[in-house]
Amino acid sequence: MWVAVTARCHAAGLLIVCVLCFVASLSILGRPAPAMAQTTAAPTLAAPAATARVLINDAPPYRIVSRALGDEGHSGIYVDILRAMAAETGLTLRFVEAPFVRGFPMMQAGEVDIMLGPNRTPERQAYLLYLDPPLPAEPKVFLTRPQGPRIARYDDLRGLRIAVLRGAHYSSRFDADADISKEPVSDYDAALRLLGGNRVDAAIMPEQQARWLLRWQQLNLAFSSYRIEGSPSYIVIARNSPLAARAAELEAALRRLQSRGEIARILRLYS
Repeated sequence: MWVAVTARCHAAGLLIVCVLCFVASLSILGRPAPAMAQTTAAPTLAAPAATARVLINDAPPYRIVSRALGDEGHSGIYVDILRAMAAETGLTLRFVEAPFVRGFPMMQAGEVDIMLGPNRTPERQAYLLYLDPPLPAEPKVFLTRPQGPRIARYDDLRGLRIAVLRGAHYSSRFDADADISKEPVSDYDAALRLLGGNRVDAAIMPEQQARWLLRWQQLNLAFSSYRIEGSPSYIVIARNSPLAARAAELEAALRRLQSRGEIARILRLYS
């Protein structure tokens, strides 16, 4: 009898243990999975700009546009220097053709990254980064018809109608002189047409560009003895451009080109 009772109690105990294990398993199965540790991804830094949008207009020998060959065909003193810089830094160039004067608002609006050849002014420094060293200063000359007015000193400009490139900087005195009649044009070809058509008395432009245009267009015009000494020109980057982060790198490349004599070599090609 005692054995039978013991057996029944043992069986009951086993049943209770089984029930408890079953309940525990239900609890474990129903328990939500432990939350995964939340990790915050590190912010991805923007890659340095690899492509530069370069404003270009036809202004030989500084910037020569080749519409037939496209980007690979553009040349000129400033373009060749920039191509050499791009080769040293792995930068890809994409040219955007527009009048030179349009380039300044385009730089401010972030539509292009680089301009070639602007002079330095306080107004432009607010939105342009100027790369050193500067490009050679170019004297500004006055062209007239062979029998046109004699311009031997600054005061001889008074009373004349003079074609000027819209938005260009010649000298602080000349630019601000309201007593000199200036006829703005979109490019120097237009200035020469006005001069040849007797619609202005003189045209002012950089000396090398004047000699280039007269040679290629076979124009019979005279150089006045009075000229305005030039200001250095620069390769500039828009301050709001992603390329501004590479300004120091590009400036270092420009300095290397100068020290190796590469800039002097390019200048000789177009002289």
